[in-house]
Amino acid sequence: MRDGLLYLLKGTGSLILVASVRRQQSDAEIKEKIPFVTYMNDPQVPGTLDLGVSATMQIASALLCDLKLEMDRHARGHIGQPFLDDWMGSHDTCAYWGDELLRLVIPFLRWERREGEAFQAYVDPRNVLGASIKGLPEHVPAEQVQDRITRYATTFGSRDNVFYVWYKPLGILTAHEGKHRVAFMRAHGQPVIAAWVLEANYPAADRIVVVKPDEPHGEWLAILDGRYVQVLRRPRVSLMMLQAYGVRICRWRDLPNAPSKQGALREMYRNGLQRQQQTVSEEDRTLDLKTVSQRDNQDDESVVRSLFELEPYRCTWRRLAIATTICLALALILWVLPWPILRPGAWICMGVSYGLVSGPLMLRFVGPRRVAAGSARHDY
Repeated sequence: MRDGLLYLLKGTGSLILVASVRRQQSDAEIKEKIPFVTYMNDPQVPGTLDLGVSATMQIASALLCDLKLEMDRHARGHIGQPFLDDWMGSHDTCAYWGDELLRLVIPFLRWERREGEAFQAYVDPRNVLGASIKGLPEHVPAEQVQDRITRYATTFGSRDNVFYVWYKPLGILTAHEGKHRVAFMRAHGQPVIAAWVLEANYPAADRIVVVKPDEPHGEWLAILDGRYVQVLRRPRVSLMMLQAYGVRICRWRDLPNAPSKQGALREMYRNGLQRQQQTVSEEDRTLDLKTVSQRDNQDDESVVRSLFELEPYRCTWRRLAIATTICLALALILWVLPWPILRPGAWICMGVSYGLVSGPLMLRFVGPRRVAAGSARHDY
């Protein structure tokens, strides 16, 4: 475990000290800090949310939440906002939502269907990806701070007030409502936020594999169930999270029954899957290797084509007609001239014109469809 933590935290800079001393607080500690008498006396009040993940996963998720706080402080800045836009692969005028960041980092985030009902729980704000869209914690007037702390720590309200999605296997939550209070409660050292929580699942680690590129600047890919592929657009951050989760790394050649990597990459680029997608649908950013395999099989099928049907080597009727017309005209000129010595030349030109017309009609190409259609196009 110690070696795993050292490997995970390598290169994380000043955040290591913050994460290394992080720990889950017990219900008793939290009850002492929450200024709400009912919490200590009513046994039916919800307890604190237990993440139930490994220490490695918890630290990785905490580092991502810490990063989100720092990112929000650069929002709306003269150079900070353009930097965030470039990193997020989008364009905005303020801080990004937490689920946008998590979706950029974690592949197949919404692959599993959400089931169950939202429930009330006290959530540690250090585990939540919030968003400081309309202001930072220090912008709250001093006379309102204590009132907000009490309200955020004790009042659940409705799902329209505070609603968090809990990706339980990853040990992290994203704020859909109640985004600003995450940074506020952390800034004031508060242990919990009273929130409505909806549990969301995530594919098991043994279902996912990360494919390392063969070239230095190639695409990092995540493959689910040996079939579905997504591009890791921020691979180093994604690897920190996925390796903490237990996902293994391999090369494309190590994948069993996989189609050609070139075919998969060609299909991926054709569909623009390496770019930021405009929808939240996982299917819209996923390549199905079964489809690639079917196309590879179709490309290997033998087909019969004439010279006029070969791509990109095909012969065009226009050029053929011009060449045939020139030969016929030359044959006619040589024939009508009053010198018998030119008659054999006329016959030769006639034969050439006949060959130009009949040859392409009689010749047939028999070979793989990929050659007949061209390497970058498909004839189906």
